[in-house]
Amino acid sequence: MLKILMPFLGLALGLAGGGTAAYFFVPAEENTEDETTATHKADPAVATELPDTPDQLEIVKLPSQFVVPVILDNRVRAMVILTVALEVETGQGDHVRAMEPKLRDVFLGELFSLAALDGFRDELISRKTLELVKRALTERSKHVLGLQFVNVLVTDMARQDVF
Repeated sequence: MLKILMPFLGLALGLAGGGTAAYFFVPAEENTEDETTATHKADPAVATELPDTPDQLEIVKLPSQFVVPVILDNRVRAMVILTVALEVETGQGDHVRAMEPKLRDVFLGELFSLAALDGFRDELISRKTLELVKRALTERSKHVLGLQFVNVLVTDMARQDVF
């Protein structure tokens, strides 16, 4: 009798243990709204007062890419590669170019912090991740440059898995 009962008991215990583990280790569901019905509110960190005309804006491209490793289980699992440009008021481009080494240092620190907090954990780069990066880099660039209007433009963002 025990020979017949033991496999079923083992199966029941295994399923119960697996279900319990799945319950505790599955990430929490995030609030996902349909982008067509969601109202996008202006974020004060990203959306600042734009100058009246595009003639008053200058775009300064940072010459090289940012490469950020995504580390999972103490191993590099992927690389996120970003190309960034800054949108500033006309005449501020030289100031941005002069501060480029400091900007790159601060941006790399912020990107590594985001990677450490699982900001790039998704297999695909999502709109939410892009907005998170833009908001963080915009706040940092305003602090470093001391300008009222700075908008970070992420011109390219890719993730390459490492096997």
